[in-house]
Amino acid sequence: MAHATPLKRFSAVSAALVLLGLGAGNARAQDPAPAATPDTTRVNQDELASFYGRMNVVVGSGARAFGMGGAFLARADDATAASWNPAGLSYLRRTEVSVVGAHNDFLQRIPKLNEVGGISEVETRDQLQGSVADFIGAVYPLRMGERTGAIQISYQRSFSFTGSRKSEGPVGVKGFTSDGTLVLPTEFTVTGNGGFDTVSLSSGFELHPRLRLGLSVNRWINGFSQTVDRPDAQTGGYRRIDSTWDISGTNFNLGAIFIPTPKLNLGAVLKTPFRADVHLTKVREDQTNKPDPETGKRPLADSNYGSSENVSIRFPRVYGVGASYRATNTITISADFTRTAWSESTIDGFFSLARRPRAAVAEPLPATGDPLVDHYGTLPFPAVEEGANGQADTSQFRVGAEWVLRLGQSGNVLIPLRAGFFRDGQPVIIRLNDANGQPLPEKQPTFSGLTAGIGMTLGGVLFDVAYIRERGDVDAARKNDGNNVADATRSIRYNRLFASVMVRFGQRR
Repeated sequence: MAHATPLKRFSAVSAALVLLGLGAGNARAQDPAPAATPDTTRVNQDELASFYGRMNVVVGSGARAFGMGGAFLARADDATAASWNPAGLSYLRRTEVSVVGAHNDFLQRIPKLNEVGGISEVETRDQLQGSVADFIGAVYPLRMGERTGAIQISYQRSFSFTGSRKSEGPVGVKGFTSDGTLVLPTEFTVTGNGGFDTVSLSSGFELHPRLRLGLSVNRWINGFSQTVDRPDAQTGGYRRIDSTWDISGTNFNLGAIFIPTPKLNLGAVLKTPFRADVHLTKVREDQTNKPDPETGKRPLADSNYGSSENVSIRFPRVYGVGASYRATNTITISADFTRTAWSESTIDGFFSLARRPRAAVAEPLPATGDPLVDHYGTLPFPAVEEGANGQADTSQFRVGAEWVLRLGQSGNVLIPLRAGFFRDGQPVIIRLNDANGQPLPEKQPTFSGLTAGIGMTLGGVLFDVAYIRERGDVDAARKNDGNNVADATRSIRYNRLFASVMVRFGQRR
């Protein structure tokens, strides 16, 4: 999982091959033993992808579910059920196909974090927008005697990094220069494509009128690519970092639904932890606009290159429980609680690139490894930047309701109205000091969100849309006489729009 981040999330596209084709020199990343206490100050957020707001890999897909706040573990009974609780597939009686699309809009504001020219009243604005195909699934119902079940094959974009990101404002960044000096670019852009995807084979069966069980086998595939462009305040030129992350791994979802009374469902789900193999490739290019004093020409771009197949991400264990109560034939109320073991999530073998002058490209690498390629052993993921503080497990609470209106003389036109609320814990641990250098109480950010949804059912075709608005604050800090002094709050806002189409056909089984 991430998923996100890792999640938010922090940013890491396929221009790598193009840059290599330009004839730029390169140096291949080696794998020397990292220091016992890795220095993460040179790990920059531009090389990863924001997981803020996307750190609970238990979250599934579908506009109906998100319209109810995502409280769907005990109510999963449509073609998106496998992404929430595979036991819910046993409710389906007809062949069903589902397609879900999503639009993500992320905005982060960082006031007073960076001081430029003695002026601290500045703000960094960081925004990401993108649309993706979020879920595609097909379900075929089965029957064994009096017991019902179903089998499904599906695709889900579990963590999406597709979109265009732009950050404006003074951003102090350490780690791009070989000596770790501070540079102050004024803007950077990020273009991403792809994400961490899963292809799943799932099944759910009714073992008893009061008990349903389900299983999903998830194969994690693909990955994402990203290009970061930012001006270089030191040279007047630009800096570009291209990253590609290819991922592979397998995990399982185990689900159960218990029905103690006809109106009440109790659900439980477990998503197993797993280690995903990652092939990570990076290309860095630095171009100066300063002409050579002797020739008057601008020099060619400096270039550095690193690639490793020894990177791996350990995604966390997730468990969740939920309850859903059908108050009347048209009103349903649901609530879920999930827990994600982000304290166990890590990335091994990560590396970052420093600037490599072209004159040094042809030089042989030293026996101890390449000093312009930083290697790390085990770091928390996705909160790599906050690695010194580690990560914490997160809790998530979701509630929602659905009210179905019946229209037409026969009542065959259904208009469901939905609403929900949720609170998502973030795995980042915030440890700051006051102005006197004394430690403040440790904090763990929590985001809150509201959801709303509406749908329409016409015969065997179901249309649904859902809107999600999520907000949260993360305390930020600036080094002041060696202390991490709290002097700013990073404000994060997510808007998401989901749209689903489900088609049911064939005989009822």
